[in-house]
Amino acid sequence: MRSLIVSLVLGLTPAAVQTARAIDSPRQLAAACETVVRGKSGAGNDIKIPNTRDALLCWGYMQAMQDLAVLAFEDGTRLLGACPPEDATLLQLIQSYVKYARAHSKDLGNSTAVAVINAFNEAYPCSRTKADAEDD
Repeated sequence: MRSLIVSLVLGLTPAAVQTARAIDSPRQLAAACETVVRGKSGAGNDIKIPNTRDALLCWGYMQAMQDLAVLAFEDGTRLLGACPPEDATLLQLIQSYVKYARAHSKDLGNSTAVAVINAFNEAYPCSRTKADAEDD
């Protein structure tokens, strides 16, 4: 009986691992985020996204990246090097990644986080004034 239970657990493990997979590549995130952009309804802070695995993976991943995007060092320099406005919506950040992924489809690289950071840097560069540079 014990070996039957162990066999069942081991037999189910690969299926459980496969269904628990997250975002594996920048292209996979781009495809998932496309489902959000295409399937959203509503506007502003009151939008609905498709209730699909891909849309939810995109939403969750990008929400984490949005949280990281506002972190700054003591001197005010943003951790990710990008400066999205404080009122930027998650949908706007998702749209900026989708736009970046379309424009850079051949050179997205292998790191999803790096691709998102590059997209944020392109869409929301931090502007430094001459006075800021002189303070360094």
